[in-house]
Amino acid sequence: MTTTIKPNAPKVMPDLPPQVAMLQMLGGMRVARIIYTASALRIADLLAEAPKTSQELAEATKTHAPSLYRVLRALASVGVFAEDEDGRFHLTPNGEFLRHDTPDAIGPMVNVLGEDWHWQVWGRLLESVQTGEAAFDRIHGMELYDYCQQNPDFARTHGPSKTSVSARASAALLANYDFSGMSKVVDVAVLGGYGNTLIPLLTANPTMQGVLYDLPFVIEGAQPVIAASGIGDRCELLHGHCLDSVPTGGDAYVLMFVIHNWDDQRAIKILQNCREAMTATGKVLLVEMVMPSGNDPFVGKFVDLESLLTTPGGYERTEAQYRSLLETAGYRLTRIIPTQTANSILEAEKA
Repeated sequence: MTTTIKPNAPKVMPDLPPQVAMLQMLGGMRVARIIYTASALRIADLLAEAPKTSQELAEATKTHAPSLYRVLRALASVGVFAEDEDGRFHLTPNGEFLRHDTPDAIGPMVNVLGEDWHWQVWGRLLESVQTGEAAFDRIHGMELYDYCQQNPDFARTHGPSKTSVSARASAALLANYDFSGMSKVVDVAVLGGYGNTLIPLLTANPTMQGVLYDLPFVIEGAQPVIAASGIGDRCELLHGHCLDSVPTGGDAYVLMFVIHNWDDQRAIKILQNCREAMTATGKVLLVEMVMPSGNDPFVGKFVDLESLLTTPGGYERTEAQYRSLLETAGYRLTRIIPTQTANSILEAEKA
C-alpha cells in the first residue's frame, strides 16, 4: 500500500516503528483512565506528604492493595509516579499537577474528564461524526446547558474543572492585555469560574468596577468567593443568560471559552448582545484557541471534538472564521494577542 504524506506532516513518535506508534496512541485511552483513578483517590495528595508503599496508600484510600499497586506501577511507567527499590512511590514533576491543593492543579479537570458521562459521550463519537449531532444531546434528550440548568448538581461537578483551567487562562489574559483606562469590565460566562479574572483585575486596579455575569447557581457559588476577596464592594454579581442579554455600560466584555461552545447563529447573538450593551468605545475580548493551519500538533484539535460531542453546535474556529463571525455581529477584529497558553486574546471593537 502506497501512502502519500503531505510535506508538512509531523512525524509522530519518530523513534518507534509506525505499528508500535499506533498501538501507543491507542493505549492513551488506558492511560487516561488510570490517571483518573489515581486522581479520584487523591494519590498525589497523599504522596505530597511523603513517599508511601502501595499498602500504605491502599489503607489510606480503602482500596485493594494488590490492585492499587498495579495502577501505581502502570503510572510509574509513564512518569506520573516513581517507585523506588523499597517499594515506595514518589511524586514526579508530572504527578505534582494531580494534587488538588495547588494553584495549577489539574486534578479537578481530570476527575470531570474521567467521569462516566464523559466516557459515554466519547463512546458515541462515530455516531456524532455520522450525524453531526452532539452525543450529549442524544443521550440526555437536551442540550448541555439546558441539562445543567435543570441539574445544577451535575453542573457543580462539571464546573470545577473549568475553574482550574480558567484560572490559568485568566492569568495569561491579565499578563498580556492592558486594561488601563477602563472603568468597568464585564465578565460574561456560561458555567464559568468564580471570579478568576475579576478578582486579580480589580485588586490591581482599585478604581475599576466589575460585573460577574453567569447562570444563577454559578453566581450563588461565586458570592462567598467574591465577598472574601476584598473587591466585593466593586464587583456586582448578576445572573442571567448571555443569549438573552448582558449587563450594560461595560468598557470591556470578557468572554472566556464562551463563543467556541455555540453554533454561529447563537454565537453571533451573544456578540450582538455585548455590542448593544457596551459603551461607544467598548471592546469585546474573546479568550479562545485559534485553530492553526497545517498538521502540527495542537490541543485545540482535540478540544474541537469535545465541542462536537457536548456543545450546542460549538467548534474551535480559525482566525478567518472568527473574523467573519465578528464582522457579522457588527465588530472589527483589531488584533489577536498570543499568550503563554494555547489560548489567544481576540480584541474587537464596534465597526
